[in-house]
Amino acid sequence: MSQLYADIIIDISHEAIDKTFQYKIPEALEEVLEIGMQVFVPFGQYNKRRKGYVISITDSPSFEIDKMKEISDISEKSLKIEGQLIKLAAFIHANYGSTMINALKVVMPVRERINKKPPKVITEEPVFNMGQIDSLSLEQSKLISEFEYDFNNEIYNTYLLHGITGSGKTEVYIGCIRKVIEKNKQAIVLVPEIALTYQNVARFKQYFGDRIAVVNSRQSKGERYREFERVRNHEADVIIGPRSALFAPCDELGLIVIDEEHDTAYKSDQSPKYHAREVALERAKIAGASVILGSATPSMESYMQAKLGTFKLWELSVRPNGAKLPDVSIVDMRDELHLGNRSIISNELHNAIEKCLEKKEQIMLFINRRGYNSFVSCRECGEVIKCPKCDVSLSLHDNGFMMCHYCGHMERKPSVCPKCKSKMIGGFGTGTQKVEQEINKLFPDAKTLRMDKDTTVRKGSYENIINQFVNRKADILIGTQMIVKGHDFSNVTLVGILLADISLFANDYRSGERTFDLLTQAAGRAGRSDKPGSVVIQTYQPDHYAISTVKKQSYEDFFDMELSYRRLMKYPPVYNMMVVLITSEDYDTLIKESEDICKKIKAASANYRKVKIIGPADASIVRINDIFRRVIYIKSDDLSGLKKIRELFDNYEQDGISIMFDVNPVNMY
Repeated sequence: MSQLYADIIIDISHEAIDKTFQYKIPEALEEVLEIGMQVFVPFGQYNKRRKGYVISITDSPSFEIDKMKEISDISEKSLKIEGQLIKLAAFIHANYGSTMINALKVVMPVRERINKKPPKVITEEPVFNMGQIDSLSLEQSKLISEFEYDFNNEIYNTYLLHGITGSGKTEVYIGCIRKVIEKNKQAIVLVPEIALTYQNVARFKQYFGDRIAVVNSRQSKGERYREFERVRNHEADVIIGPRSALFAPCDELGLIVIDEEHDTAYKSDQSPKYHAREVALERAKIAGASVILGSATPSMESYMQAKLGTFKLWELSVRPNGAKLPDVSIVDMRDELHLGNRSIISNELHNAIEKCLEKKEQIMLFINRRGYNSFVSCRECGEVIKCPKCDVSLSLHDNGFMMCHYCGHMERKPSVCPKCKSKMIGGFGTGTQKVEQEINKLFPDAKTLRMDKDTTVRKGSYENIINQFVNRKADILIGTQMIVKGHDFSNVTLVGILLADISLFANDYRSGERTFDLLTQAAGRAGRSDKPGSVVIQTYQPDHYAISTVKKQSYEDFFDMELSYRRLMKYPPVYNMMVVLITSEDYDTLIKESEDICKKIKAASANYRKVKIIGPADASIVRINDIFRRVIYIKSDDLSGLKKIRELFDNYEQDGISIMFDVNPVNMY
């Protein structure tokens, strides 16, 4: 057998993760040594005995063999959780095209110097008047009992909980978590939005009290690390938070719950571009734990796996306590225009809002675009004011400034066209601010709140807005998609959806799926208690199946139609697809290098079955923050082939060029 070598990090700390050291593996350890194991090695000039962790094993030495030291032995007191997280980092490294160092930085909580005293609370913690959770329905009880039987018999499944909006998925999560805690195990609960964290925490605290740890991106590194340490020290049984909570140091992990599992927030937008759902399944496999994926609109990938039997399909088909799904109507805005209504509020929606206000019921208005106007344009010459750093138009806000929602660039709206000097320059399109202004004009006595990225910049702003609306201090909540995900407002009986088709025109094969998800989730906020609900969807594309199936409230119908489209176009979840993003500050260099990269990919793809390569081509947005972008799409029914192609670029180095891989697998499970 040829000599094997191990790459080792010394200790686990923020500084140590930046550098690895290679050691020879003695013959006696070759059969037993694994990634993640803690070992003893001679270190430094005086060969001091130090602990380290194996992060990779190879037969290729990285420097002179005769100068390389040898691993002393394996530690019998390895910290189980550190080894599990290193194995998880190795999975991320192998499947998402990042260095092992970057993968380790994703999974390892940073050790920060933190004050021993907890930070002072500046704003009061909001109080949610949610009341006690009602008794379980027969459907809910059956699912929890099934989970308990499997868990007690050490059957660790992945369950896809497909429940209509308002069907009580959270109560199922809580019931299953209680069964896990009874066995002295811990649970991780992932939510896609910070705003969802607070309502979930309020519910979970009813059952688990201070045995809950919470993380979110608004916390400092020290605050997040403190919560992770509570989990490590078994001071908390349940940790709740967005994607990063997946890497909490639970050494007795029993269950991972991913709420709203379809949400795009679970996909990292930076290298490594991992998907939390796929990584959660791997973490559960390593730890011996179960996974529950919950959604009213499951991702195409997850529902396909449930159809194939890879996941166990759970269904919640009714709302508890007799509550009904809302009535949904679709308004064709072309007809409104013909009737002379030029308002962004249709006549039907206007009348529905009036009736709700008369009955002291609440309303949610959803538009998936923040700002006052979508863009600023000259009516004389057609010039559109663009960001100087990105190939996108600037959005006009009601403070008179234009903003780029990609890089954050801001500048004051010009009084004349910079190209032709005409004064005929103004804002076009609609955003949340403009909707708020229109509603205040139409219903001056109604109290409104707006929730978007502009109103939630400050710490505590999410929970403050939600708290006001829950406690009925406002009549109408206007917002972007952050208001439609998972919230439970008992007095909301009307949801209005403006520009429902805006996401249909995104340059993404998932645009239909994302439109259906958003509209269904938005519609699901209405009528969640004893008061009947209604939904008004305003659109210019009333016949598109992503919109018409929302009216029917039929996920199955949407899935079948969307799957036909994916099969025809050879997209996931029928075909594997990998997107290669190549970036540079110099466009000419980018063109040359992207062509060279594509030639290497084509040469390698000859060895694998049914590989289709599209590109290189400019990305849909060519320039963001003065960085130019090109893409190559690779489709194949052979995931291992895509992985081999990606591995060609593991050690890719080229001055001024960065390369990133986005893997969209049919089945990584």
